[in-house]
Amino acid sequence: MNLSRPDTSKFKHPQAVAGQPFRTVLLARDSRGRQARPAACDALRVGVDLSGKAHLSGASLPLAWRLGQLEFHIENELAEVIDAEVRIESPDPEADVLLHTSQIRFMSGPSHSFAIELQLADSGSPMTGSSLPLRRELSLTVTTKDQFGNLTPLNRSVGGQLMLRSSAQRNAMEMRPSTGLLSMRGTGEAQVFLTALRPGHVEIWVEQVGGISSAQPPLKNATTRSLFFVDTDHTGVYSSPSSYLAAFRSKASPSDMQWQAKADEVREAFLHAWKGYERYAWGKDELQPVSRLGRNTFGGLGLTILDSLTTLWLMGFDEAFEKGLRFVKDDLDFDNADSDVSVFELTIRALGGLLGAHTLSGKEIFLERAQELGGRLLPAFQSPSRMPWPTVNLARGTSKTSTQPVILSEAGSLQVEFRSLTARTGDARFRRAADKAFQAVQSVGIPGILPVFLSPPGMAKVQAVASKFAFGALADSYYEYLLKQWLQRPSEKNFKELFLEVMDALPGIVRPSPSASETEQMGRVVHYKLIEMTADGSLDWKMDHLSCFAPGLIALGLMELPQHDLVEKGRNATWWRLAEGLTASCFELWASSATGLAPEFSKVNSKAPHKFIEASSNGRHSFLRPETAESLFYLYRLTGDEKYRRWGSKLFQAILNHAKVPHGFSSVRDVKAIPTSPMDEMQTFVMAETFKYLFLLFSPAAAFDMNHLFLNTEGHPLKRNEL
Repeated sequence: MNLSRPDTSKFKHPQAVAGQPFRTVLLARDSRGRQARPAACDALRVGVDLSGKAHLSGASLPLAWRLGQLEFHIENELAEVIDAEVRIESPDPEADVLLHTSQIRFMSGPSHSFAIELQLADSGSPMTGSSLPLRRELSLTVTTKDQFGNLTPLNRSVGGQLMLRSSAQRNAMEMRPSTGLLSMRGTGEAQVFLTALRPGHVEIWVEQVGGISSAQPPLKNATTRSLFFVDTDHTGVYSSPSSYLAAFRSKASPSDMQWQAKADEVREAFLHAWKGYERYAWGKDELQPVSRLGRNTFGGLGLTILDSLTTLWLMGFDEAFEKGLRFVKDDLDFDNADSDVSVFELTIRALGGLLGAHTLSGKEIFLERAQELGGRLLPAFQSPSRMPWPTVNLARGTSKTSTQPVILSEAGSLQVEFRSLTARTGDARFRRAADKAFQAVQSVGIPGILPVFLSPPGMAKVQAVASKFAFGALADSYYEYLLKQWLQRPSEKNFKELFLEVMDALPGIVRPSPSASETEQMGRVVHYKLIEMTADGSLDWKMDHLSCFAPGLIALGLMELPQHDLVEKGRNATWWRLAEGLTASCFELWASSATGLAPEFSKVNSKAPHKFIEASSNGRHSFLRPETAESLFYLYRLTGDEKYRRWGSKLFQAILNHAKVPHGFSSVRDVKAIPTSPMDEMQTFVMAETFKYLFLLFSPAAAFDMNHLFLNTEGHPLKRNEL
């Protein structure tokens, strides 16, 4: 008698599937090769030995013959090759023991689960946590397993080709191979290499091209993974504000060390203001430091908190920053903002503050709340002209129509925040809305300096409204954002060209004229004044403190623009004269008053050398605005001249002497009156900008990395080259 399998196979080893019974049939044959008689088999004893994790299914020993045929099923949940040995023994002790041996290959079952593992390609270190680094190649391994955990080739179950896909915008991510083709190994693994070039959220998934189309939806659903990339070279490196402070102070030069005590005085002044707000107005928009009450002027968002987060980080206040973070996470409720609030102010202060806090700390909650706020601001852009309505109700998601002219700065100073939000989230709606508003402003077709008023948002065709031409109130940050949008994406050269057009036109409202024929007298810096031009072309001899941002902007242009642009038209020499001369006048605006505080604006003598005239009664107040401190910071970065730090020290001392009250810092009613009469208000920009710029002025350059960051018009750090 001999044994054989009745079926044949072209494979070296019979194929089985993990988890499914493998049917094995043995036939008993006589010496002539005929099927043995059933009676001859009944007395035979059968034994089965299986290696590995294999086991018999649906039967137990001893197995019984049926009509000279033996059938049994073998199961294995592990994908492996097993040895199956069948022993046939006769009751006759002298009879031979018959052995039938074979190997059975158990293959993986259908794909049941998927895993994606990320490692740094250069080190093999696994990536943990929610944030992944920009500009570092990641090795992404896709693994598929059957229901028993065996690795299984994905292609086998769906057919066709498998690709790794991502939601990243074009040029935002590099993939190797560039097609994302997954070449599955026999082990059920495939590898693709990713390099993210822009921060923000990206979804990745496996997609089938060809094959069984019905497999596509569950395949994508099963493999989709959300990744979040941050610029770890410049953000998220430091675990806390204090570690950030310690790191940049470790890089202080001997000159910086001489100013550290002054920087610490600014920290203490800021902390004094913060504690007053924390004690008497927490959760309100602003502190009234005299009456020790809080007030809501921006919808009750706790705007002082949002506007102070970046200063808290830069100054190294761990506990206060964490308290602010908890407020943003747990208590910031846009549904409570059931009032009409300025779109412009919410954008630069609240949205800018959240984005800036995300820039510095890498904390994802700030981006999440920024995205929510951005979404609630979008209804304001649904106007016929695409310029924003002036106010928005965040709780209701509505904006009131307005027949009032659009303020240039309000329509043209939303772009960097909304563009940054798109860069970080991948949601194109934000950039699209801001870009359309910007294009609407440009459609008036006036080169260089624009009038401060444009037609109401409800007019589809945007037109200039007969109004003054100025670089201060109502216009200032529009010009600032021309340069800063270019910093966000230098390939968009139209922003740079528009900025150059403005700068070429600027001398027309500067006195004395900074033309090439004007020379500095005996080595002294000429004190230039930025005045205004009325709609009919006549001059209004008045200079706003708000226009004192201009020399800092010019200094930034000198530091950032290509040399060939600066050489053209003699810009380099003119801009240097303007930057130094306007800064000198802005400092004079402070130093020439009795209190050392600058008025809101001052009249300028129409006769050379165009000195300041005592501020009129409606311009003598001071909100402790930041623009002069801002320009001192940029001029020091440009020149390294210590006089700008000395001037900043005098500004700061004037604030301490005449604006400090027991529970904060107040605006001042009249800068020429001593003692001063405090106004019961503390503007949020005092904490967001004035103290921040003074602190940065007295700190090492490492305190703010201008190679990778820039500041929005409210002093919040955003990323260069982000788009």
